[in-house]
Amino acid sequence: MSNRSLVVQGGSVSLEARPSLQPVSGQVVVQVSRVGLSHLDAAIGQGRMEFEGVPGQEIVGKVAATDPEDSGWLSRRVVVDPLLACGSCQWCIAGLREHCGQRRIIGREQADGGLAEQVLVPVSSLVPVPDHVDDDSAVFAVPVARAIQASRQVRIEGKTYVTIVGDNALALLTAQVLVRLNASVRVLGVHRELMDRCERWGIRHRHRDEAGHRADQDIVVECTGGQAEVVATLGFVRPRGTIIQMVAPQIVGAGGTLLDLRRLVDGEVRLIGSSFGPVAEAMDLIATDGIDVVSLVGVRRRLEDVPGILGDPQLATGRKVLISP
Repeated sequence: MSNRSLVVQGGSVSLEARPSLQPVSGQVVVQVSRVGLSHLDAAIGQGRMEFEGVPGQEIVGKVAATDPEDSGWLSRRVVVDPLLACGSCQWCIAGLREHCGQRRIIGREQADGGLAEQVLVPVSSLVPVPDHVDDDSAVFAVPVARAIQASRQVRIEGKTYVTIVGDNALALLTAQVLVRLNASVRVLGVHRELMDRCERWGIRHRHRDEAGHRADQDIVVECTGGQAEVVATLGFVRPRGTIIQMVAPQIVGAGGTLLDLRRLVDGEVRLIGSSFGPVAEAMDLIATDGIDVVSLVGVRRRLEDVPGILGDPQLATGRKVLISP
């Protein structure tokens, strides 16, 4: 039995028939049922991030094969935590596995991802999906975990002005998590139909171009990595305020426009990166209807459609694209 996989190699993207996967001790094979395309997949497909292998970090599936010692996982529906840590270094022991010196990231760094029929992952990466949570909802666990992580980077409660820049799925999930801590959160985006979701959730919102660059926001959370959006954050944040960058921006040089950080320096602004978060906790939030993910489901595609859409500049915007093998 072959394992159809989307493979990125030498700058090209193709669908290949690879050998079926076999687990060794501590590993399981997950039969993939759903993958959400993320900003990382978009960056890989558009050549903005170096990567060779199978992309895909947002994975839901059923455990199809295990080592005999882990047979209790067989046939269980799971979400995969994409962050792989050693578990024994000083960072892991301190509870900061996201900073493990030997870390790997499924679908991004030294580990194949879920844009395939099967994916091989450690048992430690498995997060059970409750029976009442469908695959379309469960696939949001990884971006919801990232939203939870952002909420813990600084104190959100009590801050008068909190702005989220972006209206992609990551931004709208982050808005829902942060507004639970501070009702003053607002979202700045450009897609009116997506901003309507904020209206439904009771979250303040407006078009990004309508927002004044008054440098008066206590916290600005940037969720796109786009150059225009990253530059805009410096016009929104107040002196000694904080910017949380959730997507690594592409800094353009050699003939392009450089990101001018003088305002960051002169305003003594704190710039904080935020990455992967607690997937099990995110799954609990989804399972208890603590966050709306269903309305962020966009188009559904098959694995064979992915080579044609992975390089689309619009992939990282709008609602989530879900892939079924």
